[in-house]
Amino acid sequence: MKRKNERKYHYFYVMNANFKAYCQKHGALSEAEIDLFYRFFTERKYKRNTILLRDGEVAHEVYFVLSGFLRQYFYNEDGLEKTCNFAFEAEFITDLESFSRQAKAATNVMTMEASTVLVISCKDLATAIGTSPAIAELCKTIVENVATENIRRIQSLLSSSPEKQYVDLVQSKPQIAQRVPQRYFAQYLGLAPESLSRIRKRMLRTEKP
Repeated sequence: MKRKNERKYHYFYVMNANFKAYCQKHGALSEAEIDLFYRFFTERKYKRNTILLRDGEVAHEVYFVLSGFLRQYFYNEDGLEKTCNFAFEAEFITDLESFSRQAKAATNVMTMEASTVLVISCKDLATAIGTSPAIAELCKTIVENVATENIRRIQSLLSSSPEKQYVDLVQSKPQIAQRVPQRYFAQYLGLAPESLSRIRKRMLRTEKP
């Protein structure tokens, strides 16, 4: 029983440490402010392939990934599925436009592995922001980082070759190459799976001495 309790304590300690590390990296929060912010979140566990948000619904929640990873996707005018984002450990995800405007979402969010996430509602986030200028500034930074990442991704899609996009993505987010099925990896790059496979083979030949 003692060992079981020790493992349980270690698990939650690591999860708390990840959240605190994120807050310290992206904001100027004191320990007390981080703990205060954390109290507004609820921890939830989801099975693989659980849809957390469907397009057409309003995004009332933001998710912070503790373990596992989430995929964000949409359907184009032809009904084809397109992956537009992934969130791995220590990353936030939601349909930002839907959440900020409380309008219908254009994207879906789904777990790709059994996942544990911290969840905060729009109402609770607004309350948390009102409790501390530092928390408000952190939330502003999170939104700015998401927007900047989206702009960089669009610029890459429009101006870089598929090979360069692949290399840049693997370097910046190695989890995608290691954990994401090729089908969704290809969607994220705007490629057919066969094209991604050819790029990978060319990259492997280039890396060989």
